[in-house]
Amino acid sequence: MKLLSVVTALPKAASCRRNPCSNSSHISAINRRSKLGVSTPLFRVLSALTCLVLPVTYANAENTEESAAANTAESTSVKKTVTSKEYRYNQPYVGAEQAAVNENSEQEKGKEAPPTPTQSNTDSLPAQPSKDESDADVDTASTGSILKTAPSGSKQAARIELHANTTKSSSDIVITGVNEFWIYHSWVSLQHDLDYDGYYSAFSVEFDADTIFVDAPVYAVLYLGQNGVYDAIHVSSEFFIYGEDSSDSFVIESTLVSGFPSYDYDILLELYDAQTEQLVAFSDGYDNAEFAFVPLESETNEYIVEDTVVIVEEHGGSMSWLSLCFIVSAAGLRLFAAGASRK
Repeated sequence: MKLLSVVTALPKAASCRRNPCSNSSHISAINRRSKLGVSTPLFRVLSALTCLVLPVTYANAENTEESAAANTAESTSVKKTVTSKEYRYNQPYVGAEQAAVNENSEQEKGKEAPPTPTQSNTDSLPAQPSKDESDADVDTASTGSILKTAPSGSKQAARIELHANTTKSSSDIVITGVNEFWIYHSWVSLQHDLDYDGYYSAFSVEFDADTIFVDAPVYAVLYLGQNGVYDAIHVSSEFFIYGEDSSDSFVIESTLVSGFPSYDYDILLELYDAQTEQLVAFSDGYDNAEFAFVPLESETNEYIVEDTVVIVEEHGGSMSWLSLCFIVSAAGLRLFAAGASRK
């Protein structure tokens, strides 16, 4: 008989497990919840508060994603604008200076290096072409090929149209030649951080290029890039380098006006032979650490930080969500304590 009673009791226990909505299982669940210290009213209150908070959090996340997408679209839609200046021998560079330098080079062939222009002899240099003449040269510039006999203004215009506003990846950099030119050293100087956020809207690149020849005409193209993709921002004038002379460095000072969000950019500098129009040397962040991760931004992202005084006024009669939650939680705890004391 004992064995029979045990056998008949087992299906009842199994049926109780299969029917979780029975009274005994429901009471045991409430008892277990009470042992954990959470009453049914308080549990319901906390569940209601959670349902109120979740939609607000979701809405805030959607607003954050929309603002990030709007910033990205704005940065891509804004046109990239850069202004640049050129310097040599600590003076603003004048393109017409090359004619006088070239003439001196031909007259003094065989010497190690022709004399460099100084403040005393710049007065004898040819005058810079007028605006009308330069505009005429630009209008007659050809983008397909650059003739060696073309005026310097038209050659410069054709080079600008060939290189400016172009995008280049690291794999596109191919040097033709047998180490006849190289960039011996280059420097980066950062300027104009108006909002003191560590990102600068102006910078200068100074480089010293050398060659195996006594002198050679060259020009440079300056790029800014992200993740191995570079955008050309300046095409320099044609200038001469003299053998391995360390005093013939060239300076390009650029100001990012618009279209450049705050980022750690990479700099790429290319050197071209002005006679053959071939890329003969370059420098980037791999061989010059100063060209890697340069903190830059456009002037449109600069703003002046001013000291502000915040006045806070308090008024009675208002209630925040945090205070309301605290009051509801306290009321639930009091109800739970009162029910426990009655038992």
